[in-house]
Amino acid sequence: MRQFEDRLRAELSRTEAIVTVSKETMLARVARARRRRTLTAGIGALAGCALALTIIVPTLSGGGPLGTASTGPRLIHQGELVNVVFTDSTHGYALQQRCTMLHPADLLPNPQGTPDVKRECEATLVATSDAGATWEERAVPAPPAHKDAGVELVDGHSMMLWVPTPGTLAMGTWKRRYWTTTDGGVTWQESPSPYELGPPGSYGILGANNQHVFLASAPPDVGFKSPVVAASDGSYWIRCEGSPCVRVSRDQGQTWQTIQVQQPGNASWWVATADGQTVYVGVRDSSNTNETLVRSTDGGVTWAPVPGVTMPFRGSGPVVMPNGDLILSRASAEVGLFRLAAGTTTFQQVTGIPANASVIYLTGGWLVAATVHGESETPDLNHLAYVSPDNGVTWIPVPKP
Repeated sequence: MRQFEDRLRAELSRTEAIVTVSKETMLARVARARRRRTLTAGIGALAGCALALTIIVPTLSGGGPLGTASTGPRLIHQGELVNVVFTDSTHGYALQQRCTMLHPADLLPNPQGTPDVKRECEATLVATSDAGATWEERAVPAPPAHKDAGVELVDGHSMMLWVPTPGTLAMGTWKRRYWTTTDGGVTWQESPSPYELGPPGSYGILGANNQHVFLASAPPDVGFKSPVVAASDGSYWIRCEGSPCVRVSRDQGQTWQTIQVQQPGNASWWVATADGQTVYVGVRDSSNTNETLVRSTDGGVTWAPVPGVTMPFRGSGPVVMPNGDLILSRASAEVGLFRLAAGTTTFQQVTGIPANASVIYLTGGWLVAATVHGESETPDLNHLAYVSPDNGVTWIPVPKP
């Protein structure tokens, strides 16, 4: 945090930078933000950290400032979730970052005709050791990588925060550099070598135990809309693109078997499983409007529609809980998270989280529901992630970035 204060002092001394508060006021806020370490879940204390970001006010070509002393520059505040990791029933970590930039409407175009948008970002790790009752802020040794990492990164569930060995948490940054901590982020040690990428041709994913897993080959159709699903029996599943089938590997990606799910003419849009034996697939008709919930209870040998269940919407991003509940989001403008409890036939909406939670996953026995990105013209951002220790019955908000 000290480096941000020093940079802020330098920027405030520039004649072309105009801010709407005094130097003393701004620096006092930065100092307060640096001292703030203990957070309580749900109170949003981290929003004050936005003032620790360097605010750079560009000038117009004629030397005039981009705002006036009376109005000041308009700012956009953004929050981004990197990943949430729980290592057991009580210890959890959330890596987030807060970014600030000038309002795009106030920016002059560069020579290519597009606005020259520059962001200043600060990453923060928050940790809980009491099952989410309280959270503490931890400094991170470097900004996390969000692209060009050598592996595919999923927003909100990134491979840049992972568990390489039991008791160790790792964070990755640019050029495959990474740091590890064994005390929950209090101290960090830089690794002497880059993180592994696996053998040539392999495909990396974040495994069921928060570790890096490298499959021998990537399955066909893999991508953001077709993620690989890791099951507890060591199998890996993925939907087929534009065909009523799924693919499964039981040998760490050496081979991928294609399994037909239903009659030709339909398409599988998602696949979900916890144990590799009970597998759910959402199958849509050729109009892409009606969806049927299909299930296999023998590892994909036989399939049938789930008796008595009529899908009230098209599904997306599903998770099968250890107790057999199926949780998925609605793939439409009318968003929301829904649960089909084991042994029931009706989906019930999950409450206690924002309706627009778009990414859900399991980590260390906890369920995570995340909106991943947030944006506001005021410094007070919304929570990006909520975590549940009881299969989504109750939810705890992760402190705001």
